[in-house]
Amino acid sequence: MVAIFVILTIVAFIVADSIVQWNQARKEQRARWAAPLPTMFPAFALEGVSAPDGVYVDAGHTWVGVDPSGRTHIGLDDFAQKAIGRIDEVDLPEVGQEVRRGERLFTIRQGERRADFVAPMDGVVSSVNEELSRHPDAIKADPYEQGWICGLRPKNLARNLRQLFIAEEARAWLNKEVQKFQEFLAARPVEHTVLGHVLQDGGQPTSGVLELMDEETWHLFTSEFLGRPMAEERPE
Repeated sequence: MVAIFVILTIVAFIVADSIVQWNQARKEQRARWAAPLPTMFPAFALEGVSAPDGVYVDAGHTWVGVDPSGRTHIGLDDFAQKAIGRIDEVDLPEVGQEVRRGERLFTIRQGERRADFVAPMDGVVSSVNEELSRHPDAIKADPYEQGWICGLRPKNLARNLRQLFIAEEARAWLNKEVQKFQEFLAARPVEHTVLGHVLQDGGQPTSGVLELMDEETWHLFTSEFLGRPMAEERPE
């Protein structure tokens, strides 16, 4: 009887230990299932995207500065230059060229890639920043001052300005664009990145993230963020 009791006691301990280990394994498995999956662009942010108080911003990601005479200077906004990254060349418009709001005004090049930017208002090109032919990186260093692209003699200044964002409204809209851009990147499968394995290993891309993306993503970006249609009223 004693021997049987000892054997039963040992069996009971073995069964109890097996149950404990099985429950622990289930808890660990549930924890793994509940953990969030890694994203291709963890916590992506374009840090410091902004617009000065006196500058108007268009939905096509150009900015407009107006001087006391009513003439304007136009350039690439902070969001666009940070998203695009390296700028190798700028195709400037011709002085005297007449443009309408929504028509192509200038082109940014990165290697074989190009991004067309549309005119934020109607007018005639009155000047171009020739310095960009030698130093296109001025756009990144100082997008709202030394990085201006062209001057425009406006034809419908008052009406066009009502279609643009300014001050806090401009900054709020740019922040929405950053959030939209984050969602845009998160939706791209890893095979659309040039360095996808690096990003999945914990990289946190910021400025210039489009340099890491393939041609399809570049074209989608230019279509969704830069190719905005002409509008009589600014987008909400």
